[in-house]
Amino acid sequence: MTPEELIERARTLLKSRYCKTGHHSVVAAALMTKSGQVFVALNAGTTQPSIATCAEIIAIGMAFTADPNMEVDMIVAVRDPEAYVISPCGKCREYIVDYGPNARVIVPADNVDGFDIVPAVDLIPNKYKKRESSCGC
Repeated sequence: MTPEELIERARTLLKSRYCKTGHHSVVAAALMTKSGQVFVALNAGTTQPSIATCAEIIAIGMAFTADPNMEVDMIVAVRDPEAYVISPCGKCREYIVDYGPNARVIVPADNVDGFDIVPAVDLIPNKYKKRESSCGC
């Protein structure tokens, strides 16, 4: 699947579900795993925005549920009814690198309609790493 096709999958879902009232979704994400499976998700909006769940994290959860050994190959998020490409937030960047250290992330380019593809690890330098305990647990 091309980056353009993945972007279009996210745009199609967002445009079909976009609503600004009640529990609203304003972001959609499309994710492709290394095995070629595609998962598309919406953010879970709430009346309390600070507890909403990002579309990228929901897509990762869907992929992980389908295959606990999956690895993210490429991911994109789009926002609002215009469905323009957006960069993942810090929390999503952590998730993307955890589930796809070699993932390609589609981000907005400097020009209005374009996009770039960057390695996930470039979006989160000096990523937090859990230290192994001396006892191996």
